Amino acid sequence: MIYLDHAATTPLRPEVLEGMLPYLRQGYGNPSAMYAAGREAKRAVTAAREIIAQSLSLHPDEIYFTSGGTESDNWALVGAFELAKAEGRGTRIVASAVEHHAVLETLRYLEEVRGASVCLLPVDGDGVVHPRVLSEALREDCCLVSIMTANNEVGSLQPIAALADIAHRRNVLFHTDAVQAYGHMPMGDIAASVDLLSGSGHKLGGPKGTGFLVIRRGVPMRAFFHGGAQEKRRRAGTENVAGIVGLGIAAAVAQRDLEAETEREARLRDQLYHQLQEAIPHVMLNGSRDQRLANNLNLCFPGVSAETLLILLDQRGIAAGAGAACASGALEPSHVLRAMGRSVEEARSSVRLTVGPDNTEEEMKDAAEQIAEVVRHLRKGVTDRISAEKEAT
Repeated sequence: MIYLDHAATTPLRPEVLEGMLPYLRQGYGNPSAMYAAGREAKRAVTAAREIIAQSLSLHPDEIYFTSGGTESDNWALVGAFELAKAEGRGTRIVASAVEHHAVLETLRYLEEVRGASVCLLPVDGDGVVHPRVLSEALREDCCLVSIMTANNEVGSLQPIAALADIAHRRNVLFHTDAVQAYGHMPMGDIAASVDLLSGSGHKLGGPKGTGFLVIRRGVPMRAFFHGGAQEKRRRAGTENVAGIVGLGIAAAVAQRDLEAETEREARLRDQLYHQLQEAIPHVMLNGSRDQRLANNLNLCFPGVSAETLLILLDQRGIAAGAGAACASGALEPSHVLRAMGRSVEEARSSVRLTVGPDNTEEEMKDAAEQIAEVVRHLRKGVTDRISAEKEAT
């Protein structure tokens, strides 16, 4: 299989599996216990926390482990809103129209059930929020701004530092969903500019069911899970030690290889794009041409059903995606592409191709040939049908 859906999830790195195995077998102690096995588990959790903190140039006590990006987003939004509402600091939340559903559906809940006022900002044709648009949307009753670092569908990068600065000038907290970005680009400057930041393990070769939320020192935040004293009494529940160890190792490997790997993935992405451009007429790039994740290529093939294209590619051993993995199977066109100004037909003709550490130049060549062949076949079918309809009339 040629795997081109790394934005959805990534294969577990061999180093990660090897590092997790001891904590799945003999190192199963409870980190809250005082005996030797518990102390060893706690040391492992502490070491992973330090790795995540170092990768973001933050202090370890600003890192809180979660079950993944969705929980981290929920905690950031619900926790910040509930505290602000209780303290009378406003109930308005501002986010972009292209956020992941983990953010959008949480906002829907807060609006419909908890009484929040939600404002979704428009984006330009690349899927980017202009700082002026955010500035105009902020009001005195705003308690939180949430804008993702990198879009999970089209890979476009947001000007997080500039946006966060605008929010902070109005004394508004700023959260960024960095699930798609963390481990794939330098994050120190971004982490330093925000109050809350969400990350996930399975996007960078770590295990599913692991993630973290950054809560900067001094930022008010309510506990999300209640019970024990884990995570400084903010997130109760016995820690997933093996998963946290795997997340830490994946983060360390991603940091170690970051520069070389992003350059390599960008070359593979560009190779695939140029080969498809040469082989297929009227291919359109979705998202920013320059300010995008190195591994992301989102393309529109006008006249082709993305769903059919993906099924036929799967039959040929090529795995790709149509956008957000969580929305797979949905009949609605991508909310991201629609917000960017793409038509319904263009959105339904778009696929996401994302490369990773195991992909090769030979795979890009093979994938480009296979995709081009399938697209030509599907377009021929459309052309033949239109011609037959014209003849019939």
